[in-house]
Amino acid sequence: MRATGKILSNVSHVIRQPKYAAIAVMTSGVVAFIYSLAYGMISIPFVFANLRMTPLQLTDYLFIMISSAVIGIILSLSVYSRDKKNLAGKSISFASFGAGFVGAVCPVCLGLNLLVFGTIVTTPLLWLIPYIGWVQVAVFALLGGSFWLSARNAYDNYCLSCKINQNVKRVKKETDVSLLSSFNNPQVKYALYGIFALAILFLVVQVVPLVGAFGSPITGVAVASKGNSQIDLQNITAQVLPENGFTIDAKWGDTISKMVKAGVLDANKLDSILTNRYGQPLTEEQKNLLAASYSDEKLTINSKNAVFMMYILWALAKDNDNSIQKESPFAQYFANYDIGVGKAGYADTKLLDLTPEQQEIAKTVALNSYRPCCGNPTGWPDCSHGFSALGLVELMASQGFSKAEIFDAFVKFNSFWFPSTYIQDAIYFKVTENKDWNSVDKELVAGKQYSSLSGSYAVKNYLQGLGL
Repeated sequence: MRATGKILSNVSHVIRQPKYAAIAVMTSGVVAFIYSLAYGMISIPFVFANLRMTPLQLTDYLFIMISSAVIGIILSLSVYSRDKKNLAGKSISFASFGAGFVGAVCPVCLGLNLLVFGTIVTTPLLWLIPYIGWVQVAVFALLGGSFWLSARNAYDNYCLSCKINQNVKRVKKETDVSLLSSFNNPQVKYALYGIFALAILFLVVQVVPLVGAFGSPITGVAVASKGNSQIDLQNITAQVLPENGFTIDAKWGDTISKMVKAGVLDANKLDSILTNRYGQPLTEEQKNLLAASYSDEKLTINSKNAVFMMYILWALAKDNDNSIQKESPFAQYFANYDIGVGKAGYADTKLLDLTPEQQEIAKTVALNSYRPCCGNPTGWPDCSHGFSALGLVELMASQGFSKAEIFDAFVKFNSFWFPSTYIQDAIYFKVTENKDWNSVDKELVAGKQYSSLSGSYAVKNYLQGLGL
């Protein structure tokens, strides 16, 4: 206990020195900034934002503050050890930043929606939500171990490699350095390397959807041919993403008015998010729609209002009292769910009335339609686009549309949310069946084979194999 007190006292002595205090403060600030971005506390307008799936908890704030402070102290101690010619500090610093790296990517467990340069990419790792606490505990444990090693190293001013070269037997007998000796054991080092590699793997999985979103060209003229089928990307793109977008027969009616009155949708909050995060403030037409008590306006989606439609339908499905949301295996993770455009809540406001027949249609479509951001059906909403698609499905079902009509609208809306995926699908059907996009069965396209994360990758890999 006395030795522990001396070690901690030395830590206090080190970080009170101006040089090392500055290193600790600056490092903690940088790490806290990175954490804040990853956890959705702050965003970089027009560049990066994390649209969280769950509200921040006290434990999240504590994790960010404590981890940032510990990493800052560890780096300052490592620099202090380096200045004292203690080479062991380098490996300890590496371990601490490996832990910090794991901590930085662990918010992916919450199912991030990343807004990167105007493109929304959803990470497909919601299944890790139940284990987020254990991930944070593991990070704390690794950070704690790294801190203690750094503190011991700084206090002892001990060059382990020098001592080993001088007197191997003495090193084996000295219990005071047993912890540092074990740290230099190759097996321990490889274990730390493995932890760092795992953190990198988490990051790679997080970035994969982003690569998929940007990896395929979507403009140009005839680029390849397969058999007798000439591939004209310009024509295919015009079919999948027409310049004027798509207008379906479903109408808003009094749905938006109900959302506004119930606090599900706040025009000012929505305008703030669209302006600050996307640079797309509400248009006069959109403001009028939000202020109307009833609207005969048909639902339209195009390149200019895709984000607006995503938020409206997202809020609709999030708060609408429907058994589809309540029976979802992810429902328990969305208590007090707040997307920033209205009140917090989940499936607790009656916004749409469906007959038993309409409910069955909505459920059938929802459980048999997918989005390229993950491998879950729309009936298991776990992200912005999952809820948005479900909102569209339930709204159309409540107005008596058939399954075929809803599947068709589903693909049209998803095409503007995931353009590269559906352009690839259109190319695939042209290459393999010589079918124009307009004649392809949209129920088939909406299914797992073509609209899920795995399905979209399979199509992309197939086309790449053909040189397309």
